[in-house]
Amino acid sequence: MKHIKRKTLLELKAKVPEQVLSKFSSEKDLEEALKTLKYKDVKEMHALLIMDSGELIRAFFANDAGRACTIPLANPVLIYFNFAQTLLKSLFETKEKLLKSFTGNEKITEDALMLFYGYFGQASSFVMMLMTSMESFVNQKLDPKLTYSKAEGNKFQRVYDYYQIQRWVPLSDKISEILDVQQNKSFKKSHPKKQQHLDNLKTIRDLIVHTKAGEKPDAYDELYKKALGFKFLDTIYAVKDFINFYEENLVEPCPCGNDN
Repeated sequence: MKHIKRKTLLELKAKVPEQVLSKFSSEKDLEEALKTLKYKDVKEMHALLIMDSGELIRAFFANDAGRACTIPLANPVLIYFNFAQTLLKSLFETKEKLLKSFTGNEKITEDALMLFYGYFGQASSFVMMLMTSMESFVNQKLDPKLTYSKAEGNKFQRVYDYYQIQRWVPLSDKISEILDVQQNKSFKKSHPKKQQHLDNLKTIRDLIVHTKAGEKPDAYDELYKKALGFKFLDTIYAVKDFINFYEENLVEPCPCGNDN
């Protein structure tokens, strides 16, 4: 799976003309002024960055020991997805080494145990990042003017505003009762097989986040078995298709042609 195109929020379609761009790059006074920009002077502001291609992207100011550091306002949906994607290769390699180390007549060493620690850590990070990518995407698609009401008992309706929806309404309800209604379509109904991968992702994410002990040591068996048998590649493709179902081509291959 080739890495995705890394996008920012609020990208402007217009480009700075090349003659203007070259003028900016030749202004030494401007360059020096930006290097000495103080955070206290711009901390409530945003900026526009001009990429070498001439594209304009929105940025925010971070405090670097009093100096203003201008950081692109990246899309968190793609940050989380991208990080999960970067784990795929090492996940498969570590799993292969792990299973080989604990199969047959090989001696069980500290290195073999370290492989399982590494694999389960990578698997947990993959699951968490991919699920967070989905959840942040759904929150992005909510209408800020929206309210959502849900019956509580026979006499009451609980009403949620935009921020309360994001915090308190379960993801499944956000999708089926809000997002699907807004867009008049349903990923779950259109792609039931892919939806199963999303359901499995939610199940193992909950097992990881709410890891529970038991009276016997085998309480963790289910979690570890699911991690070893998890379909990472099918799941990341399902999440990509889910996101692109509601926002076309948000997750797309980078045109650079490199695998890394």
